[in-house]
Amino acid sequence: MSMSVIKEPRQEHKEFELERVILFSDAVFAIAITLLIIEIKLPHVPEHLAPGEYSKVIQPFVFEFFTFVASFAFIGNFWIRHLQLCRFMQHYNIGLVYRNLFFLFFVVCFPFSAAAMMHLTTNFVLPMFIYLGNLAGCLAGLFWLSYYVFQRNPGLAIAGHHTEKELLYQRFKYNFFTVATVFTTLALSFFIFPDGMTIQRLSYTFIPALVLFNYFRIRIKKRNTLRLVHIGDKSS
Repeated sequence: MSMSVIKEPRQEHKEFELERVILFSDAVFAIAITLLIIEIKLPHVPEHLAPGEYSKVIQPFVFEFFTFVASFAFIGNFWIRHLQLCRFMQHYNIGLVYRNLFFLFFVVCFPFSAAAMMHLTTNFVLPMFIYLGNLAGCLAGLFWLSYYVFQRNPGLAIAGHHTEKELLYQRFKYNFFTVATVFTTLALSFFIFPDGMTIQRLSYTFIPALVLFNYFRIRIKKRNTLRLVHIGDKSS
């Protein structure tokens, strides 16, 4: 009885397969960022509309376009971070592919989340939580990818560049925990105090405060890491 043996792919085949993973990711980014603009259309302006009523017609369009710009910026930033991560990768395994698909799932959900924001009202805040959940999912995917590559399977990454890898990993980690904390805080304020408008409005102020805190925390981490590297170079 003859038995078939699956041969280990050659190095050039592995490089080509890793390139396919990256090219597929780029295609998903391109499609998601293109779909954002498809739903945006100029508002219908009735004839003989009074000049003072133009703002009521234009206001939904302005909010829709602002959501598009914000979503475009988010997806673009995620693509840049994904590119930075891919710069360090030299191999792949099935675990990396699954985690990359997890990240891309939330990227491709952005057109839906952006469209859902058009239904946001004072009494219906579910679209806001959908959008924030989408952001948190993307950041969780990046954090999970960086943890898998840099912490659990360092052989998937190129040798050296320990400082750059650590700083990128810390950035992904802090960004994810920041958005996750914002999401949790807002959810608790709205669902525990559904009629507490004051508490709900105060919870919004938590967003810029936490973003600034995260920004300075990353800068301090970067400065301390570079200082340790500098001290290590001197001692050696």
